[in-house]
Amino acid sequence: YRVTDAEALDCVLDAVGSVYLEIEAMLSQGLPNTPMANSRIRVIGGNFITGQPIGILDGIDMQYAGKVRKVDAEGINAQLGLGNIVLLNCEGPSPTGEIFNLAWEEAAEAVAVAIKADKLIYLCDAPGLVNAKGVLIDALTADEAQKLAGRNLNVQAPEIVRVLPSAIRACRAGIGRV
Repeated sequence: YRVTDAEALDCVLDAVGSVYLEIEAMLSQGLPNTPMANSRIRVIGGNFITGQPIGILDGIDMQYAGKVRKVDAEGINAQLGLGNIVLLNCEGPSPTGEIFNLAWEEAAEAVAVAIKADKLIYLCDAPGLVNAKGVLIDALTADEAQKLAGRNLNVQAPEIVRVLPSAIRACRAGIGRV
């Protein structure tokens, strides 16, 4: 976790809001010469994730860094049932109205588990998990991933090291494929 002070939170809100709008705009574009031509894609956002402060961690006040308190799985599933795309971000408002910066991989994990997703896909620049020789590992169990996570992960891209614990927890919580 990173300490998120008020100034950093403003930067996070600006960046997340900007990316959110870009993704929403891309999903709103027509796709000529495809089966999706002239179709209407509805993108829904909202306060489906509630956050809470991490608080003091190892003697350090994490300020506006947060963790997922609750996911409104019923609301998300209702929107998905209507054929809408639910676009979420890594900001979690609290019941008191404060906004917390959530770890994106943990937010994705919490939502996937809450809605009982079949699959969770983490998108990043890294090609995926690799073995000690740098060869891509195309499949492994949660137990095998846990053993890998327990070893020195220097051969892994930093993004992979960051998402691996969430991926393992998601598998163990019932997500069929991560």
